Amino acid sequence: MQIRQLSLPLLLVVSSALSACASVITKPVKPTIELVSVRPLNVNVAEQKLRFQLKVINPNSFDLPVEAIDFVARFNNTNIANGKSNQSVTVPAKSEALLSLDVTAGLNRLASSLSTLLQGKTLNLDYELSGNVKVATWPKPIPFDVIGAMDLSDS
Repeated sequence: MQIRQLSLPLLLVVSSALSACASVITKPVKPTIELVSVRPLNVNVAEQKLRFQLKVINPNSFDLPVEAIDFVARFNNTNIANGKSNQSVTVPAKSEALLSLDVTAGLNRLASSLSTLLQGKTLNLDYELSGNVKVATWPKPIPFDVIGAMDLSDS
């Protein structure tokens, strides 16, 4: 009888430990962020609203529940805008999703960047987006940095 009385509590402890191991969170592989487009929404003297469309690519074998993205946008090495999206989206495993972020840019920074571009002989606009992706299943924000060039001759 004494062995049976000990086995039940031992069985409960082992069962609880196995349940805890099953719920351990796997660290996600960093998603890839790509700049799809930047569109002016409202450009006037008072404020300049831009819509950034970002593609979030999930390399993981599990869904990625994105809670928020924050970033700083630089064009031709000039800080243009800061943005934050609290738009939640679940990016399916080994797939991608689009996020739109509306930001307000400073006219002086935007004008300076466009002026530099217009004085050049190219219609390429170098950009850098750096920031963080907040995933619901991971405690720390995941940093990202995207560098590229937009060809404005097609716009």
